Formats: sequence, structure tokens, C-alpha cells
Amino acid sequence: MEDPTVRVEPPRIGSSGSRTHLRTHDGLWLSGTLTPADPAAGGEATRAALFLHAEGATREQGGLYTTVAHALARGGVTGLRFDLPGHGVSEGRQAELSLSGLLNVISAGSRLLRERTGAEQVDLVAAGLTGGVAAGYAARRGDEVRRLVLCDPLIDYKEHFVDGSTAWHDGYLDEVTGRELVADGRVRYSPGLLLGRAMLNEVFWLQPRGVLGAITAPTLIVHGSGASTVPLRSSRTAADALTGESRLQQVTGSPRSRRAAAATAAVGWLLGSGAGRRTVDP
Repeated sequence: MEDPTVRVEPPRIGSSGSRTHLRTHDGLWLSGTLTPADPAAGGEATRAALFLHAEGATREQGGLYTTVAHALARGGVTGLRFDLPGHGVSEGRQAELSLSGLLNVISAGSRLLRERTGAEQVDLVAAGLTGGVAAGYAARRGDEVRRLVLCDPLIDYKEHFVDGSTAWHDGYLDEVTGRELVADGRVRYSPGLLLGRAMLNEVFWLQPRGVLGAITAPTLIVHGSGASTVPLRSSRTAADALTGESRLQQVTGSPRSRRAAAATAAVGWLLGSGAGRRTVDP
């Protein structure tokens, strides 16, 4: 169900926000966009939201994050979205991505937003690969996270990258793919994503599903917001594992209508008008 009290509009031409850069803990510079809160919005001046896009995408997340960031700005929330390492125009290589490295990216982005706005806590909006990482961050650093939105979150990394791949057999890479990893330092998982040795080893041990119950931030899971291969059952079981205020919302229809519905749900949740105790949409 859409919240009738929330009106989400696409950003106006020429209002894309200001360019900024985020320095990661390990020295990379990530290219980002800071969308400051509209002074005319009034209310709290220290609200902030950090956006983390899915694998193979960019900071705009197919237009979804652009729309949400500008709607939040009109509601008095400063937003920061940036290209992940090895994506868009940011520094780094995709093959060097790791789950722990992405946790540090969240830490750096959250710190930058708190310094820029004075916010004590930051809202997290994540999609796909970064969804499980953001959930893990919220479980471990609950004092830093105010609200959480997960779009088609990838929660079961081993199941997704290993068990669901024909290149793996009984937990081991086949000989051909193993030689490719040795020679090139990465394997191609999809047209938009290269995986390196660090990530492929981490997925056996880092499982966000095990910490979902520790999340205290009100959490919205939106399923169907983009071209995700994450099954609905994964989002449903993730929602079931949450113990605090939460909601699972499935969006359907054309890509454009799904993005619009996902944006409306996310803005409603982050501005407080879409919250509920624990609900799951049919």
C-alpha cells in the first residue's frame, strides 16, 4: 500500500545537488553528490541520509536514489549518495571489493554526514549487495543508525555467489574458474560485477541474516524495486527475523511504476509517516 500522505516528485532539472568526495578508511576517493536539506522545510536541521547503491549500479540507483534524495531534501533531510569503489567515476577496482570494506565505506560516509550536518544518527538506504552490509552495520552500530531502508537486499551472500553458481562445486571453484582467478585476480559474476578473492572468501563466513534480530532501527524492506535476482522468500525471511519496528513492502508493475512505488515507500518511512509496528504486505 502507498502512503497517501507522501508525495514523491522527480528532481527538478538543475537541482542535482553539489558534488563532493568521500575518502575511505583505506585511502580511496569516492565521487558523490550531497543534496542539502531545503531551508524552507523547517523542522530538524540535523537530519541526514546515506545512500548505498547496488552492485553494478551508480549513486543514482537507476533514478531511484535521485528521486528519494530530493524528496527527503524537501522534507528537511540532507542526503549523500556516492559511487562505490570500482563503480561509476569513483577510484578503486571492483575486484578489490569486500564486505568488510563496504562496512568501512558506510562508516566513512556516516562520519562525513554527521560532521556536515551535526546529526547524531544517520538514516541508511541500501540496495542489493549493500543491503546485507547495511543491515550488519545497523546491527553492530545501532547508536549511529536512525532508520533503515533496504531495497531488494542481498542477505545470503554464500547462497547467492557460491551455491547459485555453476562455477562452484561442494564449496570449491572449478579448475577453469580457479585458474582465471589466479591469472586475472577476479571472476566475472555478471555483466556489471567482477568478484575478487577477498569477497569470494568472505561470503563463507559473513552472513548478515544471523544479526538481523539485533537491529534496533525501524527497518523497511522494499522488494521488487529494481532488476534484482534476490528472491522474494529472502526478503520475507529477513523481515521475519527482524524483532523491532519493521515493514516488508512488495512493489510490482513496470520498472517505472516499481521505482515510483519504492521511492514513495522509502520517503514515507524515513520521514516518519510510513512507519508501523511489524507489518508484511501481501
